[in-house]
Amino acid sequence: MKNSDSIALLQECNSGSKMAISSIRDVLGDIQEEKLKRLLENYIHKHEEYGEELHALLSANQSPPEEPKASAKTMAKVVTGVKLFADHSTSQIANLMIDGCNMGVKSISKYQNQYKNADQESIEISEELVKIEQHMANGLRRFLA
Repeated sequence: MKNSDSIALLQECNSGSKMAISSIRDVLGDIQEEKLKRLLENYIHKHEEYGEELHALLSANQSPPEEPKASAKTMAKVVTGVKLFADHSTSQIANLMIDGCNMGVKSISKYQNQYKNADQESIEISEELVKIEQHMANGLRRFLA
């Protein structure tokens, strides 16, 4: 059985991964550039695979995966909508997604520091999410203008 810091860190990773999927899906309909659309669909798939790993771990520790806070999802959706209202170019979408990746890395890093007693496996799993976000941001840079 994992300790409370390990469970809390895994729950935050789960929430962050679900937020990423939701944010990507929010912009897919606005994308004209097929290469960008394929890249983001690939990262939805990566986040879903990651989420399955988290769900299995959380379930094995009698801690059902939680959904992201409704207020956070709503705020992200509103900010994205406002920013895309005036400019839904490929560059703007890439810029928004990079900002989201950076926010994800920052959040997970904060939780890694907050939950100092998390076990090594949970820390390594949280690092996987950081790597996914960093790779996604790197892949998006080519769409900036």
